[in-house]
Formats: sequence, C-alpha cells, structure tokens
Amino acid sequence: MGSRGRTGFRGDRATIGATYFDSRLTNEIFTTYPAPDFVATPGNRNTRSTQHGVEVFATAQPIPQLRFDLAYTYLKAREDGGVEIRRPNHIGSINMTAFSRDQRASATLTVRYNGRQQDDAYTDPSYVPVRVSLQEYVLVNLNAAYKLTPRLSVFGRVENLFDERYEEVFSYVGQGRGAYAGVKAAF
Repeated sequence: MGSRGRTGFRGDRATIGATYFDSRLTNEIFTTYPAPDFVATPGNRNTRSTQHGVEVFATAQPIPQLRFDLAYTYLKAREDGGVEIRRPNHIGSINMTAFSRDQRASATLTVRYNGRQQDDAYTDPSYVPVRVSLQEYVLVNLNAAYKLTPRLSVFGRVENLFDERYEEVFSYVGQGRGAYAGVKAAF
C-alpha cells in the first residue's frame, strides 16, 4: 500500500514529490544451509516481514545548462519484530548535471549515500548466523557524454571515483574504482 504526491513550480523548472509505503511480505525466499551437507538451498520464510517508510525527491533546473536531482528514502524494515538484514534506514542521492549551451555535451556528478545496515555473518562453524553491522558509505560517480551526430555519441564514466571501500553484504567488498568508455549508436 502506498500514497504518492508530486508538485511542480517555477514554470515546471522544479518538481518535488513524496511517496509513503507500507508493505507486509509473506513467503519471502531465503537461503538455508541444512545439515549434514550444509549446501545452500532456497526456501520460503514463514516469518512476518514489514517494511514502511517514505521516499522524497526534488528536481530543479534553474537554467537550461544545469539540473539537480535529489532523492532520499527512510525505511523501517522488520522481520518478526527484529531489524531486517540488508535494509538500511537511510538512503540518499544527489545528481548534478551540466549541459553545454547546444545540449550536445553533458556531465553528471552523482553522490550516493547508503546508511548503516545489519547483516548475518556465518563465521561460527555451527552455521548459526551472528548479527553484524555494516558501515555506512558514500559513493561518488562521474559520467560525461558528447553527441557527435544526432545518432552517434561517445561516453565515459568513472564509478566509485574515490575508491571507497564498502560492503553491501558481510565480507564481500564492493566494487572499487572503475572507468568505462564507449560509443553509442542509434539505427
């Protein structure tokens, strides 16, 4: 169940919006490790999982050459009354895009925040999980594009610009800095 609202102002050069959500999940798929082989096996939970919160966003383009996009989510996720794993309470992002006067070139700087979250660590030989806390992190990405013709453009991007060390899952280090470039053609 959810409710959504959106409002534009300043001649539609800016938009704000919000969505409230309240979900109850049943038969969630999860991984179990049954004895004696302890091989990963999918199963369905019979627990009660609830997730509710709010998502808000704002977009502004004060001049044709500059656009800002902001988004934030507050999430409260519980499973049988306890904190649900891998569900941070706070997630946010900011994008700033600059365009050339002729709109052929653009560059976007993205800053993404992921709040602290819980996870299960299978560090005990009995395969009984231990609850651990994963640190919050901020990732910065940069991308640029240039239209050579209406049907041909080149692009490049750098993800995790500052080589932030982070975990989305316990003991799995997130992707380090990566650079990509390419050509895009429309037929």
